[in-house]
Amino acid sequence: MAGAPRGDGELSARLRGIARALDRRFGRPGSCGHEIAPVPNLVLTILSQNTTDANRDRAFADLLARFPTLPRLAAAGAAEVEEAIRTGGLAKAKAASILSALRRLKEERGDYTLDFLRSMTLADARSYLTSFHGVGVKTANILLLFCFGFPAFPVDTHILRVTKRLGLVPPPATLAKAALSLEPRIPPGEHMPLHLNLIRLGREVCRPRNPLCPSCPLLSLCPEGLRRTGGKAGPL
Repeated sequence: MAGAPRGDGELSARLRGIARALDRRFGRPGSCGHEIAPVPNLVLTILSQNTTDANRDRAFADLLARFPTLPRLAAAGAAEVEEAIRTGGLAKAKAASILSALRRLKEERGDYTLDFLRSMTLADARSYLTSFHGVGVKTANILLLFCFGFPAFPVDTHILRVTKRLGLVPPPATLAKAALSLEPRIPPGEHMPLHLNLIRLGREVCRPRNPLCPSCPLLSLCPEGLRRTGGKAGPL
């Protein structure tokens, strides 16, 4: 398949070229909504599951307005939390995950903190976070990348679609499998900007239906794009 990587070294080189091309197209990403304290970020990230950023942000703002501190949130009843976050969707499941996480942190650590993750390896920190109810690899990686600076690579539906079309991950790959496959091959310092720029590419160009392949900055490396346009591979 044209443009598909043949080994780890080639995949790393492709990812480096992709990162450069996206920087040229979109610029180096700046701030992100997930650059907040770890435990509030855990709550925010749980709220982000299966919804839009706008709905997530509304639900988070409503939650903070009603429960402005973590102890007050932890002491709330499930029905109260569900009502506060209803705009984000899946309120019952998300409320249960949030309250369960806060309760467990208090029981295990005596406080609502995740700062102890800084002393762990990436694998151990991710394993700890994914042991929480309702926290998967994507949620854990968001916290580890944006709060602690670990070289974790969160993969959402946009990134999964883009990387499959690029031939970077196999068609059956899940969000978690794609993340764990790509993560160690991403050049140092590129995990955060590449994550953000791939999401932007997926939203604006590499759309689920009717992708704008002719205007894609990665067309020369994209087997799917080349198939759609009848083009030929070339250097970035």
